[in-house]
Amino acid sequence: MALEIKYSADQEHQVEAIDAVCNLFRGQEFMDSDFVAEMGIGLHEGQVVQVGHANGLRLSGSQLERNLHAIQEGNALAPTSVPTDGRLRDFTVEMETGTGKTYCYIRTIYELNRRYGLTKFIIVVPSVAIREGVKKSFESTKSHFDVLYDKTPLECFVYDSSKMERINGFAISSFIQVMIINIGAFDKDNDFDEDEIAESAGKRDKRNLFHRPSEDLIGGQIPRELVASCNPIVIIDEPQSVDSTAKRKKAIRSLNPLFVLRYSATHKEAYNKVYRLTPVDAFQRGLVKGITVDSVLSQEDLNGSYVRLESTKIASSITAKLTIDVRQKDGSQKRKKVNVKTGDNLFNKSGENADYEAGWIVSNISAAAGDEWVEFQNGERIGLGQAVGDVAAEAIKRAQIKSTIEDHLQRQLELAPRGIKVLSLFFVDKVEKYRLYDPVRNGEYAQMFEEEYTAAVNSPKWRKRYAEADVKLDTDATAVHSGYFSQDGKGRLKNTTDAASSAADISTFETIMRDKETLLSFPADGDDDETRAKKRIQFIWSHSALKEGWDNPNVFQICTLVETKDKLTKRQKIGRGLRLCVDQNGERCYDEGVNVLTVIANESYDSFANGLQSEFEEDGYKFGILTAESFSNVVVEREDGTEELLGFQKSKAVFDSFKDQGLIDDKGKITPELKQAAEQGSVPVPEGLENVKTEVERIILKKAQKLQIRDKAKEVEVKLCKDVTANPAFQELWERIRKRTRFEVDVDSDKLVEDACEEIAKMPEVKAPEILSTRADLTVDTAGVNAEARSTALVRTAGRAVYDLPDPIAELQDAVGLTRATIKRILEGCGRYDEFALNPALFLAQVASKVNKVKAVAIAKGIKYTKLPEEDWYTMKDLDPGDLKAYVGQNAWESAHHKSLYNYVVYDSSSVEKPFAVELDQAEEIKVFAKLPSSFKIDTPLGSYNPDWAYVQEIEGEHRVYFVTETKGGGNNDIHTRPTEQGKINCAEKHFEAIWEPDFFYNVKTTYRS
Repeated sequence: MALEIKYSADQEHQVEAIDAVCNLFRGQEFMDSDFVAEMGIGLHEGQVVQVGHANGLRLSGSQLERNLHAIQEGNALAPTSVPTDGRLRDFTVEMETGTGKTYCYIRTIYELNRRYGLTKFIIVVPSVAIREGVKKSFESTKSHFDVLYDKTPLECFVYDSSKMERINGFAISSFIQVMIINIGAFDKDNDFDEDEIAESAGKRDKRNLFHRPSEDLIGGQIPRELVASCNPIVIIDEPQSVDSTAKRKKAIRSLNPLFVLRYSATHKEAYNKVYRLTPVDAFQRGLVKGITVDSVLSQEDLNGSYVRLESTKIASSITAKLTIDVRQKDGSQKRKKVNVKTGDNLFNKSGENADYEAGWIVSNISAAAGDEWVEFQNGERIGLGQAVGDVAAEAIKRAQIKSTIEDHLQRQLELAPRGIKVLSLFFVDKVEKYRLYDPVRNGEYAQMFEEEYTAAVNSPKWRKRYAEADVKLDTDATAVHSGYFSQDGKGRLKNTTDAASSAADISTFETIMRDKETLLSFPADGDDDETRAKKRIQFIWSHSALKEGWDNPNVFQICTLVETKDKLTKRQKIGRGLRLCVDQNGERCYDEGVNVLTVIANESYDSFANGLQSEFEEDGYKFGILTAESFSNVVVEREDGTEELLGFQKSKAVFDSFKDQGLIDDKGKITPELKQAAEQGSVPVPEGLENVKTEVERIILKKAQKLQIRDKAKEVEVKLCKDVTANPAFQELWERIRKRTRFEVDVDSDKLVEDACEEIAKMPEVKAPEILSTRADLTVDTAGVNAEARSTALVRTAGRAVYDLPDPIAELQDAVGLTRATIKRILEGCGRYDEFALNPALFLAQVASKVNKVKAVAIAKGIKYTKLPEEDWYTMKDLDPGDLKAYVGQNAWESAHHKSLYNYVVYDSSSVEKPFAVELDQAEEIKVFAKLPSSFKIDTPLGSYNPDWAYVQEIEGEHRVYFVTETKGGGNNDIHTRPTEQGKINCAEKHFEAIWEPDFFYNVKTTYRS
């Protein structure tokens, strides 16, 4: 049975992105609009024989703008000014690579259909790779969405100019239709009209077939015109590569979109941004793998002549940039870059370094794209990225390959017992480095790989470790690796272009996408030979064609072996392996200790980390920067008990006050003083905003964090300290905290209904939709039916719009999880139910929000914990960290007094948790302490809760007191606690009350002494 990747419907960041788009249209009236697809002659001349279905929308621009600004405030985004270029219907969603943006826009299609009845969608992509990935995503998510949306019919197809009849179905179907199309299929169009084409008889028509009449379509229409009649919602995947030119922007507009949604991690132009998930957000929230850098470096060999071609340039003359060994004034040598032109002597350029006396005079330079080289009088010729005199180059490549194999074998040893297959990815710049022909044989990298892999798997080290763990070790070096490259007509692998548009390239990407699940699977009994061969593959070799559109969740190692100028950015490299891994059941694994991507780099850790951070900043993400809208989504409680967002204006007031006090610079950069004040809970906020101080400080600390990249050289293994586990003080503590409980919630239904009605009564008024009325002249002739708008007006109706009303109780039951009877009582008693018919979607959303707020309070008051039998309690085995790795100085600290339960204390926060651990370690009265592992959980109705610390305090050398403590940021014990976290803490208090023993306490602190 083939592995099937399973999807979760409740990923918070994905739901946020979907709601950000769908809530734009609250209060608007959508409808299925019919149009004439073909006129025919029947019983009555002009009889309609084909009817097309289009998206329809009665849209109030003012309401749409209000919705847009509300969503932007809720997501801490700058409010968009009223656009003057007609871009109010263009919206941007920014999501970091690997966080499921394709899933989000597919689900948004279903959701827009469910809420508003929209049916026509076009997904525009920049390349074959992305197109095949999108197509595969529709296939792999079908069963998931069939369950989620009760098998709502959806037809998805890839535009193919040889199968124009598919567009007929797109136009006339009343079900959801999704067409996936490459921008290259319709970006050459009508810069000239039909008359001009006729006048240029005999000249080649350069338009795409998408813009030419087709006999396969209804009435021989032009595909573009038929599609445009449907008013499709256009979804652009990677817009920075799709509508990057004026011609392509015009092509998008020619589709006559109802509105445009743009999805990418790196937008060059952001129209009306409604959602943003930054790289730091993705890493901090555990939505992608963490990154570790395994640096493979050699010391520079300054003996002999070293010359490397870095680049060539055409300006007033042709020049080249070389790296050579330059003699210093003290006689030493230093490797430096120098610019040269034809005739230059490297002996002179190198400070008269004697290594360059033998004819190192530049005789010729080529700067032709793809054919850059420099030639010298001594006969040496060096290509771009190549070097002579670099005796370490081959050794570095071999060392990179060896390190990748070692890292791979270690990860497979750890993860195979959990049903997770490990993959490693090598990038090369030339196929011949991997495969040679005449005769067919390994290239130099493949040969290195097989030699190093064979040596590793036959070594006593790995044979013994795999045997002890009972994990299968595949010893056939030729079977575990394969290259994914295009093939030429003779079956030879070829270097694929970035455009990836040839038939061979298309075949390659289809193969990669079809085999993704196979690559994730272990070989199984019953597999045929071909399937078994594919499943044995663990090491994948490819090139820059995989820079976008392909990834695999189980890539754990990425190694780049490149001689020429690297076309892949660091961000593109890591993007191929950022997704969270899956096991053999297709279930996503969320263990942060498992989800680590190792980059085997031929540069230092610092260089890689700084380079990656620079790329993020070039793509628009600024580290350590506050903006005027940074605090706009902070929740504020009014005096009457209702909640509202702080909003842009008050957020700007906080921002301006920091600037006036010199706590940020003119660009919003957080100063060390502001960061320190946030850590200590002493940030000054404007008068009247004291109630948002802790949330402001939390946001400052979040913004001040850098991207967390681990240095493998500082990697350590976290283990239990047996001396501490045997300590009587710890044994006594463990007996107190290892008890487990189950909870019951006894909610006073009458009180819940009363409080809910009170909250609903205070919610904002639900108004009827604003409707835009358009007057148009209608004409019917042989060309069809045409409408020309004459005037528009905003209509505020005294009556009510007529909706196909949903069952409000059923809708709210899904949203709030209460019984039908309780919801019925709330609706009957709230005094606002008459507003439901005015705007059902808005009414239900506001009511659900208020009910959930009241419900959370009721749960915290009504929860009761009962101690489970001893056989269900935690055991010492639950404290075993397994194969947990940590990084000294980055997220791990070694106890100086050996009081910690683990040899290294692993912390999440260097500003709160690490100082707390140091305090515990230094305090004489503390006998033992433990940072509790993530496996130690307390069940609550709001989700699992993992307390931070457990420790034993000895008073006057005799009396012992036992603590479990939660650490939160803030100074003077001004606790940083968000509402959901506070709810879990309240539940934890009830749990510990249920298992209480003498001298045992649970509390929340900022510092040990506070």
